[in-house]
Amino acid sequence: MKTNNAGLRPFARAVLIGSAMISGMLTGCSEKKTVETPPKEPEKTVAASNESPLKGLRLYLGYCFICHGQTGRGDGPYAASLTAKPADLTNRGYFSARTDQQIYDFISKGGIAHGKSIHMRPFGMQLTRQQIMGLVSYVRVLNEGRTVDLEKSSGNTADDIYGMSCIMCHGSDGNGDGEIARKLNIAIRPLGSKAVQDMSDQQLYAIISGGITDTARVNASYMPAWSNSLTKEQIDELVAYIRELGKP
Repeated sequence: MKTNNAGLRPFARAVLIGSAMISGMLTGCSEKKTVETPPKEPEKTVAASNESPLKGLRLYLGYCFICHGQTGRGDGPYAASLTAKPADLTNRGYFSARTDQQIYDFISKGGIAHGKSIHMRPFGMQLTRQQIMGLVSYVRVLNEGRTVDLEKSSGNTADDIYGMSCIMCHGSDGNGDGEIARKLNIAIRPLGSKAVQDMSDQQLYAIISGGITDTARVNASYMPAWSNSLTKEQIDELVAYIRELGKP
């Protein structure tokens, strides 16, 4: 029996062409296209030296003093009631092994996020990045044993200083209902009250400058001394600010 080669040629040709097309398609699918991705931007890091430690000090006295104490040794007026002692910010050995970014993250995210005390609250939603950087700068001052030089002209008005440092205890309107006062159940006289307004300017100046000592505990105070963080002129401005709160 003769094979009809002539009839098979067109069919074979079609098969070969089809096979070549399929092979080309499969080859194209198997090749991985190289997609160029933009280079990843480096993470922003914190440099404490870029922020004023004086601004950090004022924030510290308003937000951190209550637990960490006037000098950062973890002996604030609220420290004794905590289940874990607040960190000693003067511990040079511990903090020399920590980067500014690590300290920033701890302040921003709080103790729980780092497997530490629940009492160390996260401040990332309450303070700005720049303010936290100021706190990092002041923590460095504490653990390196340096001092903070007062600026004769800081650019801060009495309203700025009150909002930065006093509001946590005295409240936004000076009624003594700030967050710390509520949490610690501390009775703070409203700054606009007769008892406060009857004080002389000299008496108010002395309280702001030297703080208020808790007579029930040795060397403990519920109001920090501001003489090392505010100039005489700035304390005078705060006294005038308190007088305004007493006006109807």
